[in-house]
Amino acid sequence: MSFYLSSLNGLEKEIIRELEKLYIYDCHEHLPPEKGRLKQKPDAFTLFSHYCQHELYTGGMDKEIMAKILWQPGDIDWKWKTFEPFYKQMKHTSYCRAAHITMEKYYGEKELTAKNVHAVSERIQKANTQGLYDCVLREDCKIIASINCDGPLDDTHSGLIRQTVRAIDYIYSYKDVLKKFGDGETSIDSVDDILKACEGYIVNAKEKGAVGVKYMSFYIDGATREDAQNTLKRLKNDPSLVLPRRNPLNEFVLTSRLRMTHDKGLVNCMHTGYRNDYRELSPANLLPFIMKNQDVKIDIYHAGYPYVREAIMLGKVWPNIRMNMCRTYLISQRFAFDALDEMLEMLPDNKIIGFGGDYYVVEKVFGHLVMARETIARVLAKKIQDGYLSLDRALEIGRKMLYDNPKEFYGFKDVGFNV
Repeated sequence: MSFYLSSLNGLEKEIIRELEKLYIYDCHEHLPPEKGRLKQKPDAFTLFSHYCQHELYTGGMDKEIMAKILWQPGDIDWKWKTFEPFYKQMKHTSYCRAAHITMEKYYGEKELTAKNVHAVSERIQKANTQGLYDCVLREDCKIIASINCDGPLDDTHSGLIRQTVRAIDYIYSYKDVLKKFGDGETSIDSVDDILKACEGYIVNAKEKGAVGVKYMSFYIDGATREDAQNTLKRLKNDPSLVLPRRNPLNEFVLTSRLRMTHDKGLVNCMHTGYRNDYRELSPANLLPFIMKNQDVKIDIYHAGYPYVREAIMLGKVWPNIRMNMCRTYLISQRFAFDALDEMLEMLPDNKIIGFGGDYYVVEKVFGHLVMARETIARVLAKKIQDGYLSLDRALEIGRKMLYDNPKEFYGFKDVGFNV
């Protein structure tokens, strides 16, 4: 168990060993098609791109320099010299821990140094061959299917990848209306025309195998169809007018689409919390819609962080809400531990979806999964030691979080798997 924390006790290790036996569902990724990854020229710094780039930027690295280091081929020695001071600042973070676990697993080094940076770069380039996704996801992570965002709908990787599509959002101007819901030129005069375009988009996604539509949480002020129509009229009458995201047309289209997504048999995958102006992404902003649409499936990403208790309360009160722990162990294992600990005291055991790697660098899914198993095991062990759960019951809950719950909520079939 070399990848796990040395402080784990015997019970925690026992639970991890049981969790490692499970075939699981990975409930949020950003993976490009494997053929796209194989066209890239990754190096050691690729492992410190997705999410670690936030630590680099907030630690003071210039964005243009960061782009050259993380996403462009270049001189390894220059990259290391520029990267090292910032790496020293961030190597203790959860984002970097996932990168370090990944690097140790696949490329034989626990941390990046001046002595090994060339060797790690050579190893990652050598491993960048067909079969990489199967090796990491199927063989090492025991993932039945990964729910993916931003990939082409026809990229299924023989069932390993299940795609979602993004909701059309951010209607700021009449130009946006024409571009996003028409051909860019033909006049759009009615909200009904917009909703018809939305329906066609969702139906097409469903027919091509999508399992969900991804949204960013948004403010709901009670916009009516009339409000939306009047806003559309304003935008058309003044092509120079640019509104904020929080406007009646955008809100009405988004709430209508949430209903539409469910009615067409797809799950609403809701990005909440962590990102830019996270205030508008609070899960609590969705409450007016949820109260009126208690059958509409909504998967709350990131457990709402930093609005964790607001998210848990949605799961506590409403039957259509699921708490998705995607990305959470990367943000902070401490927060993820506390959130799971509290959820197990508040929610039925079918409400928690235990893992989503949330990565575009495929190897890092393994690193995140190690952290997820570790955190889940520590929470379950605590509940056992407190007399709250038996070992058998704890393992049942662990299995439900990682396998049964996502399977049921998304309607998956385990074709070809003996689970």
